Amino acid sequence: MFGIGNLQDQTILDRIKDGDEQMLVHLYKQHYTMVKNFVLKNSGDETVVDDILQDSVIAVWKNVNKPNFLLQSKLSTYVMAIAKNLWYKELKKRSKFKLVDETNHLNGGSEEMNLNMDQSIIVQLVQNMDETCKRLLSYFYFDGFSNKVIAKKLNFANSDTVKSKKYQCFKKLQATVLGSYKKEDLI
Repeated sequence: MFGIGNLQDQTILDRIKDGDEQMLVHLYKQHYTMVKNFVLKNSGDETVVDDILQDSVIAVWKNVNKPNFLLQSKLSTYVMAIAKNLWYKELKKRSKFKLVDETNHLNGGSEEMNLNMDQSIIVQLVQNMDETCKRLLSYFYFDGFSNKVIAKKLNFANSDTVKSKKYQCFKKLQATVLGSYKKEDLI
């Protein structure tokens, strides 16, 4: 591998801090198979592996060069965590709006309710909800904000409050969908 061999994590970090761009290639090659396997097992294909891994390596490079950076795990674990987060964000962007019964108890079963509906229908149903639910669900499902970010945006006490309110709003939306459409309309 370009004569680098097996470098210790700290050596790699030191070389990154020194601006050794060869470490970008090293990190890429060292983690390619691991990231590829993860992406392929999680609804991906080989066409996206390069992008996810490149973005991950760049994120590592940027983070390592931050003044207060402290690696608290193995470097491979850190790279993989970044790659997973990037891939999950990508899946969220790619997928059509999916409603998932967060309790995983739909009609007494443990099925998830995946409604692959025309997004405009969902947008319209969300627009008809009260302002708090409309904003909360939009922030979570359309914008991909975390509960913590939503709590700040909506002036909720904490992310647990968001989680509880999101569940209530989701149940209202679910009732509206189930009351307005037949299964045949949705599938």
